[in-house]
Amino acid sequence: MLHMHIASWVLLIILFFAAYFNFSEKQGATPYFKPIHMLLRLFMVLVLISGFWVWIQAFSSDNSGGHMLLTLKMICGVAVVALMEVTVTKRKKGQPSHGLLWGTIVVFIITMIIGVILPRGPITQMFGL
Repeated sequence: MLHMHIASWVLLIILFFAAYFNFSEKQGATPYFKPIHMLLRLFMVLVLISGFWVWIQAFSSDNSGGHMLLTLKMICGVAVVALMEVTVTKRKKGQPSHGLLWGTIVVFIITMIIGVILPRGPITQMFGL
């Protein structure tokens, strides 16, 4: 399930930027905007479901540790998904959204850093911590 979660959020990031930049402030939406936005929402649901499943698996295992960090990462992940939706929606409505774009990127980077140092993360597994 962890691999599905990682693949889902990688595609989610790609779709987010595709949806954000497929809507021009002056000309409006391209013909590809609506299908990309629908796919973006689909992958948001997949990321949330797979992340929740990974969270449940980590809490049910005895040796995972880092439950507080895991819960913080879950909260940050939900915030990233919410910020993505709000950013694209504000762009679609013609409201200023550049600040939200940068906020989304910052929260995403924080979420990634927390995910990397978690007990199931790549840094922890590489050094056997």
